[in-house]
Order: sequence, then structure tokens, then C-alpha cells
Amino acid sequence: MKIAKEFWFSMGHTLHNHPGKCANLHGHNYHLQVVVESDQLNAQQMVMDFGDLKDIVNGVIDRDYDHRFLVASFDPRAETLQAIDPTVVVVEYNPTVEMITQSIKGSISAVMHTAAVSKITLWETENSYAEV
Repeated sequence: MKIAKEFWFSMGHTLHNHPGKCANLHGHNYHLQVVVESDQLNAQQMVMDFGDLKDIVNGVIDRDYDHRFLVASFDPRAETLQAIDPTVVVVEYNPTVEMITQSIKGSISAVMHTAAVSKITLWETENSYAEV
């Protein structure tokens, strides 16, 4: 059995060594869908409570992504950006939508105890997304 919940947040990033506009500092309004599943329903006959899922996902998004700016540790601008604004998040990957999606799935999975994260879809624009 599966359930899904959707979330929205804003975040900036820059892509290291990108040949186009995405090398510039820029941001997006992201749309996230989280799908969780379980082979067995809980005592209330649910995969999990939607409120609990909301709390878990919002905790991860608020802590690591919402109104943050992501930059790769190997980007020569990383140190300067973090010196200007200590809320800049330096990550060990190029912050493409594919890698951000994978990172979000790992972060949510790490704190999920009652169900398994089966799919994460992250829209970077209205018509462009990554799924893991």
C-alpha cells in the first residue's frame, strides 16, 4: 500500500561547470511529492498518518532546503558564498535536480521509521522534474 503527499519550497543553487545559465546564481520554486509504502497497515489501518508524514518531510525541508542556497564543495565560489552568508549550504555534489532529489530521499529515509520512502519526485520548474 502506498500514500503520497506534496510540498512546496523555494531554494537557490548554482551548477558548477555548467555551460549555460544554470552556472549563474539562481533559484526555483520547487514542488516535491513524497510516496511512502508499507506491506502492512498500522493499528489505525493506515500506511502512516499524513500529519506524521508532513512533520517528517517539513522537518527535513525546513532544516536543509527551504530558503537556502546550495553550492558544490568543489565549486571555487563555495567558500566565498558561505563567508558572505553562513546559511549557504555547501554540499558534496553538484546540486542538480537529480542530486537534490536523491539527497532529499536519503534525508527523509533516515528519519522514517514506520514506512519506506518508495519514490520522490522533485519539480524544479512547472514542466521539469527528477524522480528517484
